[in-house]
Amino acid sequence: MALLKIVIAALCLATLVPHDAAAQQLEKIKMAIAARAMNYAPYFVPIEKGYFKEEGFDIEIVDAGGGVATPAQISGDIDFNTSASSALSAMLRGAQLRIIYYPWDKTIYQIWASTPDIKTLEDIKGKAIGVQTRGDTFELGVRIVLQNAGIDPNAVIYTALGVNNTRRAAMAAGSLPVAVITPEDVDWLKSNNLIKTSHMLYNMYPAIGMPLAGTAVRVSDLEKNRDRVKRFIRAVQKGFMYTFAYRSQTVEIVSNFAKNTDKGSLNATYNDTVVTRTKDGSISEDLQRQEATLRAELIQFPKDKIPPLDKLYDFSIAKEVWSELNAQGWKPTP
Repeated sequence: MALLKIVIAALCLATLVPHDAAAQQLEKIKMAIAARAMNYAPYFVPIEKGYFKEEGFDIEIVDAGGGVATPAQISGDIDFNTSASSALSAMLRGAQLRIIYYPWDKTIYQIWASTPDIKTLEDIKGKAIGVQTRGDTFELGVRIVLQNAGIDPNAVIYTALGVNNTRRAAMAAGSLPVAVITPEDVDWLKSNNLIKTSHMLYNMYPAIGMPLAGTAVRVSDLEKNRDRVKRFIRAVQKGFMYTFAYRSQTVEIVSNFAKNTDKGSLNATYNDTVVTRTKDGSISEDLQRQEATLRAELIQFPKDKIPPLDKLYDFSIAKEVWSELNAQGWKPTP
């Protein structure tokens, strides 16, 4: 009997050791997230579904907009930066980064006015307009809208409001005449009876083509740790595929990360988000060129000094992973 107990204990130990060893082998990486919103679902889903663990990663989320995340990535404090558009400013100035993935290629942002006297885009000239952070996709979206309307993009005063809560509070209080908000913000404001005199001036979807929530990496990682980057993108691609395959489950997962946003708001913006998805995580050269040009204008960088697109973007891994997953017949499960 004693011998039997020893054998059973040995078998249990043999079973547990590999599991513990595997857990210890997970590589800890830091991923910067600009907002806990539906358009970041492809990054949240792999955490919840275990796709990152399957690729050998233990993910730490760092809540940081591009203005903070990009310097941190350059210095080596962050591994993957999901504010790719903001990283582009640093890239134009010589930062050795590359944009390697984009899940969305259109924006769903909306421009709202807090007072009834502001009725048209012309009326916002000279006024403060709230964006999430300076130089982010919120500001770029406004600049595209104004430029398309024949209005100087510098005719307004861009004011950084921060992420969801502060942006919503500013709109609810009417502390700024104009603000750029998301459909999630709108739903939250309406559900809390905080719209008051606010009204939408312009809905950017689907008129404005603009990539969102992309991934930027260091060039050194592409050159020396390509397999590591590929494993990260494979997990994200799986999360991307899961996102538009399972609505209710995705809403549930994102709500676990976006604690301050109710499920009703996330559910209301799900359709708006997924219809903007890219085919394989890449964007067209025309959109790459538009983004680089707008970013150069934003930071007053000479257009004739913009580097070739292949020095800013590299979607080879995203396309490779997409092709491999489809060739394997990989499908997400609930």
